[in-house]
Formats: sequence, structure tokens, C-alpha cells
Amino acid sequence: MTPDALAEHVAALPILDHHAHGLYPEALWRAEPIEPYFTESADPEILARHVPHNLYFRRSIRHLAELYGCDPTPDAVRTARQAQDYPALCARLMRETGISLLLMDDGIWQGRLLTVEQMNALLPTRRVARIEAEAAALLREAPDARVYLERVEAHFDALAPGLVALKSIAAYRTGLDITRPELSEVQRDLDALLRETPEDRTPRLNRKALLDATLHAALRAGLRHGLPIQFHTGYGDPDLDLRLANPLHLRALLEDPELRGLHVVMLHGYPFIREAGYLASVYPGAWLDVGLTIPYTSTHGMVTAWHESLHLSPITKVLFSTDAQRTPEMFWLAARAGRSTLTRALGETVEAGDLSPEEARWAARRLLHDNAAELYKAD
Repeated sequence: MTPDALAEHVAALPILDHHAHGLYPEALWRAEPIEPYFTESADPEILARHVPHNLYFRRSIRHLAELYGCDPTPDAVRTARQAQDYPALCARLMRETGISLLLMDDGIWQGRLLTVEQMNALLPTRRVARIEAEAAALLREAPDARVYLERVEAHFDALAPGLVALKSIAAYRTGLDITRPELSEVQRDLDALLRETPEDRTPRLNRKALLDATLHAALRAGLRHGLPIQFHTGYGDPDLDLRLANPLHLRALLEDPELRGLHVVMLHGYPFIREAGYLASVYPGAWLDVGLTIPYTSTHGMVTAWHESLHLSPITKVLFSTDAQRTPEMFWLAARAGRSTLTRALGETVEAGDLSPEEARWAARRLLHDNAAELYKAD
């Protein structure tokens, strides 16, 4: 099979985007500058002085200029974007991604992004519930820790029929070394959190014993209903301590006999793609994702991520997502980057003799669609 034939095959495959978020409504989309789309930083100096010089930004400006038929400069792209009919642009770009199904985490920027129902009008969309956002709303209802944990479990039991997965951002809060704390420790954390949070604010689940116990309650419900659990791993916003986001910390969870049969998806991963690949190679319940690494890193970095994800992990345990949000351009750029870098990586794998040409075609479909369809029982 020639490189062109492989590229044509990959371009025609559907993508099951197993992790992304909603789009902005039009008013917010028109008001938002483009720089925040190309970084995990919110620092004004990073946004103003340095983002225009990262490889993702420069590569994307050329691709967006091609899309809009304008000069490949940031100012020309900004002007061309503002001239677009936003609903038509959303429909066009989401169609051009080739995404057949979107699994949407709606626990971020609630009230600012389109809902699952609104996104479903653009393309088929199913809900992923963010554990921390759902559980935080229950904290004031039950100041007794035992009652609170029972309510968490019951809450996710009730939500389960409308979900395709659960999601946790424990990596952002207290880290991925998730333990089984004593009830007295959970009560201590709950008392302190409620005492320190103003009455008019929803408490933030950021105390370790309380969050760990909350996760175990939610995971018990998820396991009963066959829901995979997605964990943010690797890099992200600067409030994350990268040392605590290494997926190797999930070993205790993967080995917990009470959670046997739970499917754990390690999202993003960078720079821990190899570590996640190792876990996927030895634990039946572990899967890894290359989203966010694609498209945020260099082309070399994205091709490398595909390779490193497959160093040890079976092809059947690697997933692709866009992790896109806010603007349809992020979905479009991520899908484009995912396809082109996968084509390069698989072509090199064939040249190296690891896969035959026919096996590479099979692998491409597994990685972009079939693995996620089987894991989430979706599409």
C-alpha cells in the first residue's frame, strides 16, 4: 500500500471523539481572542507575547488561512473569522471533521458553552458526567460523611442511564494516588471544607480524603452500570501539579479488587505517554488516549505520541480524542492533525516491519473509531 493510499484510507474513516467539550454560543465566540485556543496558560504575558510563537499556533494559522481563503497571518485569520456565518461555520467544520459521535464532558465552563442537547443538534452527542462537579452540589445536603457518600453513589446510579462514561479531574485537585481513607478522615475534610466555604458558594472538592472517598463512591456506581471512567493525566492548566498527574499513580486503583472490571481511560498523557502505554499493556482495565497531545504539540511530537502509545500497548487499547471546546476550529484542527500524524506514524510502522499494509489499515480504524465504540458501547 502506498503512502497516498494509506492517507486516503485514514481520511475516509469516521472518528469517535470520546472526549471533548461544548462550543461557545455566537456572542462569546465573536468576543473571544484566538490566542487562548492555542495554550493551556491563562497568563496575559504568555498569551500576548509568546503564544504567537509556539508551533501549534503558527501551523494552525496556515491551516485556518487555507480554510478561510485569506493570507496566512493572524490578523487576516481574525478578520476572516469575523466575516463567517457562525451557525453555518459550526455545521461545516463539524461535518468536515468526520466525527461520527461526540462524547462530551459538560462539567467545564457551565453556562458558557453549549449543552449536550445543543451540541447534539450539530452532530450525535452523548454525555460524560464530571464526578467533581456533580458531587460538589451534594456537599451541603449531607454534612454527615457517611450520608454524603451514600448520596454520591445513589446520585450516579440515577444518572447512569443517561451517561456513556464518568470523568475525574482529581489530577487537578489532589493527585492520582487515590486511596481508601477512613471515614473519620473524610468527616474531618468535609467539616473543614464546609466551614471554610461561604454559604453562597458551592464548595470545591479539593481535600484529599474527601475527594478520594467521593471517587470510590462514584466508581462503585459506574462499575455497576458498566460506565468507563476517564481520568485527566499529564499536562493541563497551570493549577495542575504535573508530578501528581502521572498515570502511574493509578496503579492502586487498577489493582483494587473491589473495582475489578472497571475500565479506566487515561486521557491526554503528555509527557507520560510511555507510562500510560505500560499500564495499558499490563492491566486489563487500562486504556490510553493521545488527545490534547494532538494537536497541541509539534508535528514531530504528535507522530511520536502515536508511536510511544504503541511501544507496549496493544493497538486495541489506544484511543484518539480532540479534547476540543469553544470554537469549531479546534475540532477541525484536531481531527486534521490526528489523521495526518496517524498516517505518518502507521506508514513508518509498516516501513519498520511491525505491521503489514493491511494491518495498518485495520489499526487506523481501531485507533480512530472502533476501540472507543467497543469500550463505551456507543455509536
